[in-house]
Amino acid sequence: MRTITDINKPVGGFILVVAVLALIVSGCGNDDDEAGGGLPTVMATTSIWADVVANVACDGLADVITLIPPGGDPHAFQPSLQDRGRMEAAVMIVANGLDLEEGLEDTIDAVEEAGTPVFHMADHIATIGFAPGMELEHHDEEEEEEEEEEEEHGHGAEDPHVWFDPIRVADALPALSGALASEAGLDSAALDACVSEYRGELMALDAEIDEILTPLSHEERLLVTNHDALGYFADRYQFELVGTVIPGGSSVGAANPAELQELIGLIGQTGVTAIFAESSHSSQDAEALGREADVQVVTLDTGSLGPAGSDSDTYISYLRSNAQKIAEGLG
Repeated sequence: MRTITDINKPVGGFILVVAVLALIVSGCGNDDDEAGGGLPTVMATTSIWADVVANVACDGLADVITLIPPGGDPHAFQPSLQDRGRMEAAVMIVANGLDLEEGLEDTIDAVEEAGTPVFHMADHIATIGFAPGMELEHHDEEEEEEEEEEEEHGHGAEDPHVWFDPIRVADALPALSGALASEAGLDSAALDACVSEYRGELMALDAEIDEILTPLSHEERLLVTNHDALGYFADRYQFELVGTVIPGGSSVGAANPAELQELIGLIGQTGVTAIFAESSHSSQDAEALGREADVQVVTLDTGSLGPAGSDSDTYISYLRSNAQKIAEGLG
C-alpha cells in the first residue's frame, strides 16, 4: 500500500525536472536574444547588395540578410510565400531596381505598398543605356498598359547591372546610409564613419582593377559575354562590347542560332580571345560558341557573389576576381 509520502516522491521529482527544463529553455532564449542583439533586419535582394549594406552598416548595426541565395540569378529568381513573409518582416529592403529582379517586381511592389520601405540602389546611381539591340526584355507577358508605363519611366532601356562600377557604387553610399538611418533607425554618426571607410576601400579597389587591366592594350579590350551584364565594367575600364550569347540584357532567354553564327564571324574579325560565361547560368551555349570560334570560355561571377570562402565572397573580392579573370582571358 502506497503512503502519501510515496505518492509525493514522484510528484516532487517531476516538479524538479520541470523547473530544470524551464531554466534551460529560459537560458536558450536569452542566448538567442543576445545572438540577435535585438538588431533590425535589413534584407537585400542579392548577395552583392547584402555585402555592400553590411559594410555601410558597420558589420554589426543591423542583421543583414539576403533574399536570393548565393549563386542565384536575380533575373530568374521567383519568390515563395515564405520569402514574402521574410520581406514583410524586414524593417527595410534594399533592391537593385531597373527590372533586374524580374520575378520579384510584383512582390516588392506589394510589400512596399504594405508598409515596408524599399531602397532601390539604381535610383541613386548614374545609369547608362544598353548597347543597341541589348535592351532588357520582359518575359512575363506584361499587359500593354504596364509596358507603356515602364517605357515612360525608362525601364528596359537602362542597364540595371550598376554594381560592376565600384565608383558608381561608392557615390551611392551616402544615400544608402541616409535610408538606413531614417528607415531602419541605425545610428547616423556610425554610418557616416563606415561609409567613409568603405568608400575609401572601393576607391582603392578601382585603382587596383586599373592596375590588373593595365597589360591589356586597347585592341585587346573586347568583350563577348553570356548576356549583356558588363556594360558598366566596359564603360569604366574602356572595353568594347562585341556581342552576347543570349540576346538582350537579361539572362532569361535563349540563344539565337543565326545571331550566334554572326557572332562567330565577329569574333574572327575582331580577334576576341575569350568568351565570358556566368557561374549563375548554364554555359552550354557559350561552350558551343567557343568551340565553333576556337576561343576559350572563362566563367565569371555576375549576379551573385561566390560561395563563402571563395575568392569572390565579398563585393570587393568579387570585382577583383572578375577583373583578374578578364585580364587573364584576354591577355
